[in-house]
Amino acid sequence: KNAMNGDIKSLLQTIHTAQNPHTFIYRNWEVESQGNPFAHGILRGYVDQEGLSHPNISPEELERYSSMYEEANLKNPAFIIDWNHSNSGKQYLKQMDIARDIARLRKENASVGRVVKGLMIESYLEDGNQCDNGGVFGKSITDPCLGWEKSEKLVLELAEIW
Repeated sequence: KNAMNGDIKSLLQTIHTAQNPHTFIYRNWEVESQGNPFAHGILRGYVDQEGLSHPNISPEELERYSSMYEEANLKNPAFIIDWNHSNSGKQYLKQMDIARDIARLRKENASVGRVVKGLMIESYLEDGNQCDNGGVFGKSITDPCLGWEKSEKLVLELAEIW
């Protein structure tokens, strides 16, 4: 069962709506939008009905999503890949390998390279996370993050691959 295919179709429909002019009611006001031709999708992975995290960034999935995006004939095709959340199972150190893999795939696969435009990193000053009263300056109190030094090194490395 591929639940993500339906989710990608919904995402592409949402992007289509955001890119085109429309009128809607917001808080009892009629609002007109000219649309945003730069609306794009963010791939964060997903959580199934049992609460398990699943990535949605395998080479096969990205190839399929790229084809679906191109077939949808949307303006400025673009996906941003969130390295963390369900794509890494919130294992913040996995972000580094994911980023390298995606950067290499972009370079090797032209259709993926056309639609994968960027990566999002979960980064802060210090590695990891802490409880909200942990007292460590620069360490996340929410999701675990890559620290500044690892983030800087990785961004420089990606600049060479991208």
